[in-house]
Amino acid sequence: MKERTLKHLGRGVLPAVVVLLVISACGVQSDLTNLKNDTTHLRAQMQVMREEIALQEDIDSLKVHIERLEALVRDQMDELLRMRADMGQRVSGVENRLLVLTTRITESDRQFSALVRRLESLQVQLSAPARPDTSALPSGLFDPGELYDLALGDYQRGSYDVAVRQFTQYIEYFPDSDLADDAQFYIGDCYYTQSLYTQALDAYEMVLDAYPDGNKVPATLLKIAFIKVARKEQSEARSFLERVIGEFPDTEEAQLARMRLDLMPED
Repeated sequence: MKERTLKHLGRGVLPAVVVLLVISACGVQSDLTNLKNDTTHLRAQMQVMREEIALQEDIDSLKVHIERLEALVRDQMDELLRMRADMGQRVSGVENRLLVLTTRITESDRQFSALVRRLESLQVQLSAPARPDTSALPSGLFDPGELYDLALGDYQRGSYDVAVRQFTQYIEYFPDSDLADDAQFYIGDCYYTQSLYTQALDAYEMVLDAYPDGNKVPATLLKIAFIKVARKEQSEARSFLERVIGEFPDTEEAQLARMRLDLMPED
């Protein structure tokens, strides 16, 4: 009887155990599935984070390169500006020397003609006494061309103080002479060559005031422009250069003015 009861109970318990095992297996499988999904999701998030970190590193690296390039560009621009300023100063100095040389060459023919006249005069006056100091002679007893040539010769030899006195004397004796404006211009040049810009500017302005129709007006305007450049007065310098080009477009002074304008920085 007991054995039969046990067998009966055994047959009832076994299906229940199987059911429990199946249920447990399903729960475990569900947990495994959820764990697998969570793991996949975490891996995806980690991959996104890795990509974001790599992108940030690339951005930081690009920023460093950009900063280096900007510093290099600034250094190169500074060097370019220094080179341009140095070149401008050199060109300005060459232009000044070229203008002085051109002036001297232009006057060489006039001086040669004057020397020929003086030679002819000396041949006629071989027996005459020596010429006294020109500063003591009134204008009626002295040839204007000789006094001008003496002053010009001193200017060309670099005796600027003597030349200024002689040119001034010439203007005082012969104010209506055709060379009076030339004499006044060379007074300015004597000062300009010595970088005495204030005195040179006063002398050049006198050329414009006293001889507005004289042949030295273009050169005078150009020299005033060069003084303004030397004084860093760029706006006024540009105004005088443009005036030379506008009023005397076919002159050598206009060509020099165009060259100097091309070298000036934009306002």
